[in-house]
Amino acid sequence: MKRYLSLVVLIVLSMSLGAGCSSQQAIETADVIVEQPTTVEVAEVITGNIENYISYSSRVKPAQEIMVLPKVPGKVEKINFDLGDKVKKGQVLFEMDKTDALLQLNQAASAVEMAELNLKIMSGTAYEQQIIQLKSAVASAEINYNDAKTNLEIIKTLYEAGAESKFNYDRAMSQVELAKQQYETAKANLELIEQKSHAESVETAQAQLNQAKAAYDIAKNAVDNMSVISPISGIVSAMNVKVGEYVSTAAPSFIIIDDSSYIIEVDVNEDVIGKIHIGDKVKVSIGSISDEILSGTITAAAPSADKAKQTFLVKITLDNPPSIIKGGMFAQVQFVIDRAENCILVPLASVIEEEGKKYVFIVNNDKAIKKEVVTGIFDDKEIQILEGLNEGDKVVVKGQDFLKDGSTVVISGN
Repeated sequence: MKRYLSLVVLIVLSMSLGAGCSSQQAIETADVIVEQPTTVEVAEVITGNIENYISYSSRVKPAQEIMVLPKVPGKVEKINFDLGDKVKKGQVLFEMDKTDALLQLNQAASAVEMAELNLKIMSGTAYEQQIIQLKSAVASAEINYNDAKTNLEIIKTLYEAGAESKFNYDRAMSQVELAKQQYETAKANLELIEQKSHAESVETAQAQLNQAKAAYDIAKNAVDNMSVISPISGIVSAMNVKVGEYVSTAAPSFIIIDDSSYIIEVDVNEDVIGKIHIGDKVKVSIGSISDEILSGTITAAAPSADKAKQTFLVKITLDNPPSIIKGGMFAQVQFVIDRAENCILVPLASVIEEEGKKYVFIVNNDKAIKKEVVTGIFDDKEIQILEGLNEGDKVVVKGQDFLKDGSTVVISGN
């Protein structure tokens, strides 16, 4: 029995010693794992400039897009340009049948010629001849009047002497009155022609000529309007005409865009409109044509918000747009709303946030030191540090998720 108990004690003791050794090995192994350094990547804190921007999306469109409507309806006779063709200002896009318009123009030209001739007659030799005739009539009537008065004096003397009858005396008096009336009428006719009738006739003839010229101008404009011209230089972006068809003044026949200038219109909120100004430069990217960043200039901004959308319309003109840009392409616009110069900068990936505070890990003597920082503006790569770091510090940019304050680290590449 004693031997059995001794054997049990030995077995239990052996198991205890074995368990103790295993625990000690586990503790030593755990200590080894904790002490393993973490490999990290670092970047040096630098001083530089940074801009904060906000992006908006919109469509590119030509700065000018003109709808060309004919001024008069008509039948299309000839088309000089097609879709996508380049045109210059003043070039004829298409022509309409001018037959009727030319007939009206010829009639108007004939009316002008007749009015000019009439005015020439009223102002020329015909008038002078009429004046001469009237003056001659006045002179003749005056002679007759004087002769009648002389004859009356002779007959009166004879009548008073009893040598002439009362009948002849009365008849001589009547002849004087008739000659006087004829003389007064001749003078009145001459005066009327010289002062009133001629002036009115000339004025009337001049008015008739002016009216004929106005009718001619209208007819000529009708002929000219049969040739529809381009009001700007650009490219034909749309056309709705065919030879033989009739066009009206209600629908555009051509649409011409100015391909030398493109704009982008975006609606921004009130937080942005107060931070941008006309003349500011913006960055524009059009992914459908290239990865190159284009430059644009703010050329207009609405002074008040749109009542429906409560946003402000801003227009951007592209600087030196490439020729491959087309109206309607999708564009991304970046407005710079804040900037800082000569400030402390770190990679954006180095900053971590915990419970509303921001931290970075800096490496010093192979130890990761957790430091709280105050940040400023940022872009898609860097962030401004207002407090907490100095130029030249080395911040962890990769591997910080596995660190705690005081962790041993190994810098990748060292």
